[in-house]
Amino acid sequence: MQERFMRAIQELDTLLRETETGKIKLSLTLKDLAQLHHLQSRLQECKFLNSIYSEESRIKQYLSRAVTVNLQIQEELCSIIETKMESITSNFNHLDKLILYILNQTMNKTTMKDVLRQISNIILGSNNFTLLRFQEKSVESVSTDEFIESQLTEQQKLQLYQQFRGDQLEIITFQPTGQLQQIFKCSSLQVIRVPQKLNAQTHSSLIIYEAQNQAKLPQSKPHQIKLICDQLITIGYDYLNENYHKDDLINSVRAIGQFLIKNAPILFQECIRNEIERKLNTKCEIIQSTKHSKDTSFAILENQTKCFIPVMSNHVVQFYLHMENVSLDIITFADFMSQLWQHFKHSLRELKDKEFLYQIIEVSTPTKLVIASDLHLNIIYQSGSVPSSWNFLDLSNQLIDCYQNLTEIKMEEIYKTMLLSSLEEVQKSKKGAIDAGQIIYHDKYVDIAIYVKKDEKNEINQFFIVFDQPKKRFESQRQSKSEIKVSETLASLKQEKIEKACLVLQETLNLNLQMDEIIDMLKEHALMTIIEQKEQITEDIRQTYVLEYYRNSEQVQTYRRTISEPDTPFATKTLIQEQQLTNAKKMELFQLRPDDLENLGNWCFDITVQKDQIKHYTWALFHLLNYFDKYQIYKETFFQFLVAIEERYNSRRNPFHNFEHGFTVAHACYYMIKNKLLDEYLDQTEQFAAILSSLCHDIDHTGRTNGFEVARMSKLAVRYNDESVLENHHAAMTFKIMQREKYNILSNLSQEQFQKVRRFMVSNILATDMKKHFDLVSSFEIKYKNGEMNILNMETKRVLSGLIVHTCDLTQPTKRFEITKKWSIRIQNEFDNQVEEERLLGLPVTQHLVCQNLPKQELSFIRNIIQPLYVLTSSILNNGLSVALKCLEENEKEWTKLLN
Repeated sequence: MQERFMRAIQELDTLLRETETGKIKLSLTLKDLAQLHHLQSRLQECKFLNSIYSEESRIKQYLSRAVTVNLQIQEELCSIIETKMESITSNFNHLDKLILYILNQTMNKTTMKDVLRQISNIILGSNNFTLLRFQEKSVESVSTDEFIESQLTEQQKLQLYQQFRGDQLEIITFQPTGQLQQIFKCSSLQVIRVPQKLNAQTHSSLIIYEAQNQAKLPQSKPHQIKLICDQLITIGYDYLNENYHKDDLINSVRAIGQFLIKNAPILFQECIRNEIERKLNTKCEIIQSTKHSKDTSFAILENQTKCFIPVMSNHVVQFYLHMENVSLDIITFADFMSQLWQHFKHSLRELKDKEFLYQIIEVSTPTKLVIASDLHLNIIYQSGSVPSSWNFLDLSNQLIDCYQNLTEIKMEEIYKTMLLSSLEEVQKSKKGAIDAGQIIYHDKYVDIAIYVKKDEKNEINQFFIVFDQPKKRFESQRQSKSEIKVSETLASLKQEKIEKACLVLQETLNLNLQMDEIIDMLKEHALMTIIEQKEQITEDIRQTYVLEYYRNSEQVQTYRRTISEPDTPFATKTLIQEQQLTNAKKMELFQLRPDDLENLGNWCFDITVQKDQIKHYTWALFHLLNYFDKYQIYKETFFQFLVAIEERYNSRRNPFHNFEHGFTVAHACYYMIKNKLLDEYLDQTEQFAAILSSLCHDIDHTGRTNGFEVARMSKLAVRYNDESVLENHHAAMTFKIMQREKYNILSNLSQEQFQKVRRFMVSNILATDMKKHFDLVSSFEIKYKNGEMNILNMETKRVLSGLIVHTCDLTQPTKRFEITKKWSIRIQNEFDNQVEEERLLGLPVTQHLVCQNLPKQELSFIRNIIQPLYVLTSSILNNGLSVALKCLEENEKEWTKLLN
């Protein structure tokens, strides 16, 4: 390269000399002149012209000598930078192996510590680390080093915490002395101070580790460092509290992986800068290029002491290396860096595509086990744990930092042979998929299918093995005569209902289809179950059939229909078909985000400013409490359930009683469960019933009070005999939705669990009737003061659970004032709508709903209703609602200011 460069200088010099003396005559177009002018300006920028013409021989000698002296240093530098790149990308393979290890091991203290050490090595570059956190007037600690954990005294922990505490994230290096040096067994330690909010106060968590290698964290992005460290801290304290939930652990590991992928370019740039400064003993600065800037220059020299080296990818400058006292072959170094950067970006793109593919698999096949392997049959991905009942397959010999081979898995020999021969067959045949056979165990069946993934050259590069256990695939054909007679009778009744439903669809939609074709359509859209359960075709059922047809149609469309009840012009329902989400968008809902834990851990979290993310945050509430794993709730079923309840909540467009209110109440319940405030009184199933009933407690709310429904003798008031009209309706509607299989998130509960959840949910929702408020509060005040809180009594537990949900239902006045004020205006708008309708219908106006002075009204509500309720509930829950009470006190002051 250097020889070509010198030869080009000579040829250019000869050309210019011959042109000047007239030996060569050039005929140039305007374009040629422009290009020549561009070349001349480039040479002038690079300060080459003066050097070439005045001291040509000296420049040649200098360049030749510089290249001879520094080629070896340059080669070593390039090798080190390439090794750093491989180290960054290899971390993602370590995380994949770690997830496989978690899936296939029984999580206990030992295996959890192995996981922590592996994560520490990936993030911090050290196998061991120690966490310190201030908790209830003392310092908690977690260490992966048993010696440090046993030797570090409470006084030393407090001393370290006091020394490095603060409210800003910072990475600090310090030299331990005396006993600390003996305990940590090293001369240099690094401390990452991570500020965290706890009960509205900021405390620091400290991550302490040996500074043998630089942490693999983006130093220029402190916010990203905090997000990564938050995940490490969460796993560390799960280990301390013996919370070995695989689902939570895997999501934390995946979140770390996503952070690392997102920050890998910045981390690699920092590695390049550090290695250049260390190896060349010169200052180096990374200058980011403007977006889409194109530059074909290789180097810009300034007085032969400074240069800007552009690092390019696909002919676009990505960033510049600004260096001083350069003694490199700039052209070859720039070319090397550009090629290396392009390779690095390609590797990241492949990683993102791989993660996206795996997430799609998990969302779209929640009931199947999918295993991916490379061409060497190494297992590189697994969609979930092997079900405990599958005694034919065992992957538990998975090691923490190596891939397990399919030939080494524990599997009955006959089935392993069948699987391996099928893999060989699909590889030879070049087919896209093959049916590998069927495994029989305990009178059950598991189908095995193999799919292949191909690269850009249409060559197989991965195998996907799908284990599928179909539901109710084989049923006994033996029936008694009485069973046959009953079946025939039921079939006759069902056929009659189906025929009626077909007539409805033919009449309403003008379908030019035969009955068999309509029945096939209904089966395709899963409506047969609904039709078979209906006793008669009424007008509301007629509209339901029509709506369901549009809702489940494969053609995505918007369908609006307004149905007015004949006895009131206000009870209108707007039914809007939402666009169906693709698997990609659903996947985003089911992915834990960096700030989810912090947001949802905040009592004053405001969903109204992120209402487009309400489905994701609702999923996160249940996920962070490990309910999907504990109660075997399928993500797809939960998503469909959320779509159904959101539609029911928002169908009337109530200002207050909508899905945002339902989420806010569920979030308050989540806060109590997550902070273990209910553990003393309610078991896990009862807590699950509490948060689910909180979410659904106002579903299909009419936007009116019970008194209004009773006064106008509405259908609901007649149905429920004027007693807790709306609350009964909410409870009934919740379970009516879950009667459909696609919405039934309780389908995998045992019969005993389901009955318990149902009893508690109905009781909880009925307890939100404000008519019962004073009786509920006064009865518990007496019990609490007299020490009669008998938590072994099931009836007491159920009433207490109702009090908890009722407290959560009235959570809006206990948020920050700007949030409280927003919800106060919303409820008053809803009251105003009712007062207006009462006047139009000639009903007695509900006077306490008429707003004459909002601050005065809110102060009365706080002092008479909210404050006594929250003081009582917080006392029962060991003062766990101090944040809410503090906000309540501040809100009372703010409303008083407005009143005055």
